[in-house]
Amino acid sequence: MTEAPSDTANHQRLDEMLLHLTPNGAVVPYSACIDKDGHFWVASKGGLFKFDGNSHSLIVERKNTFPKKMMPYCQVHTYQDKVIHIQTGEGDLTEYRVLSLDGQVEVEQIFDGKIQGFVISEQGDMYMTKQPVAGEDYVIYKTSFDCPIGWTELSTAYDYCFQALCLYDENTLVAATTTVPLNICSKQTLKIIDANTGKIKNSFSEAGKEDGQIFFPRAIKRYHDSIVVMDKTGRFQSFDLEGNFTGISAQIDAYLSNSFIVQNDEAIIVCSGIVQKADGETVCDDWLEKIKLDGSKWQKDEVTTA
Repeated sequence: MTEAPSDTANHQRLDEMLLHLTPNGAVVPYSACIDKDGHFWVASKGGLFKFDGNSHSLIVERKNTFPKKMMPYCQVHTYQDKVIHIQTGEGDLTEYRVLSLDGQVEVEQIFDGKIQGFVISEQGDMYMTKQPVAGEDYVIYKTSFDCPIGWTELSTAYDYCFQALCLYDENTLVAATTTVPLNICSKQTLKIIDANTGKIKNSFSEAGKEDGQIFFPRAIKRYHDSIVVMDKTGRFQSFDLEGNFTGISAQIDAYLSNSFIVQNDEAIIVCSGIVQKADGETVCDDWLEKIKLDGSKWQKDEVTTA
């Protein structure tokens, strides 16, 4: 069954954008972060890009020669005065790099497997999940920023895989999991995990598109004392750590966002999709856009007509 036409995102959202990524080559973005100076970093199939937080001008670019050959779920995160960039190219090797804030590579490593999820704590503990491979265990890996080659298995599963990760605090991980094999019939749930022992402390929610249900979560972030889960339906759903659904924090169009950043009381969403320009031409477009986490939704009257 095809999706119903959108009345909010089929048009090119030039007036609503915070930052237009496509003209700079940041095509198909999957992750973004803000460094200590307030500048934006975006990881995309097109490469790694840094934009000025005020003027939105391009400061640093590390373009990939063949964006279409890059795998999904590239990651960018800041830690102190460093930037961590992780991406997987053609094949099963993932590139891990640590860069200075001016874009100079300081550490570069390669490891097996395709990156899926990644988080880092204020103490420098790093957690990673990989895209599932049939016949292998499904693992959350852990290591330290100071020793990125010593990845150990924190938590292992056999009948479901770990995908998106959120570090609620230094002792608590939140993970989106899905049954395998991975397909449209896979069942998702959320798990609270001890970040030190890997023990599953709580499991909650179920697959679906109703309030409190999740449909292939793309990103999870802490917001005040809750977690906000953004899934493929475009809903930003709020849960407490007991697993109670506490409301819809925001909602955009389905299948459009790959991740988001929480800044103050807003989400900065990483968007990529097919849109229609004012002249009727259909194009692939990529951008960052803000939405308030107060129940806001993209509205029909936002659409501008020529």
